[in-house]
Amino acid sequence: MGRYSSDAEWGKLIIGIVVVAVLLLAFIGPNRISRYWASYKADAYGTNWLVIKEDMSGDSIRYWELKDKSVGSEANSDGIYFIDENGDVVHLSGFYTYIQVKGDFEAAKKEHLKEKN
Repeated sequence: MGRYSSDAEWGKLIIGIVVVAVLLLAFIGPNRISRYWASYKADAYGTNWLVIKEDMSGDSIRYWELKDKSVGSEANSDGIYFIDENGDVVHLSGFYTYIQVKGDFEAAKKEHLKEKN
């Protein structure tokens, strides 16, 4: 016979799994789980990104529209990296913003790009 030979043992196993799942949800929270999952999918499979390099005043210096790409975090740094439309690996640090674009790039640019005054 298998390791769990009675219905009572199977019941204890199932209750244990449910308790662990409930505790994970209670401590981590469904929003954080959703954010981690979205982050994983974007990193593993790529998505659309608007990456904006900014100066010290918050004005946009340059931007990249990335289609079906992933943006990675630099290890032990505040920087990010990605592959641009020319196939070059771009490393950014300092002042930047990157936005996952679910709709139209033009709408995202209108909302997030800041022009110099």
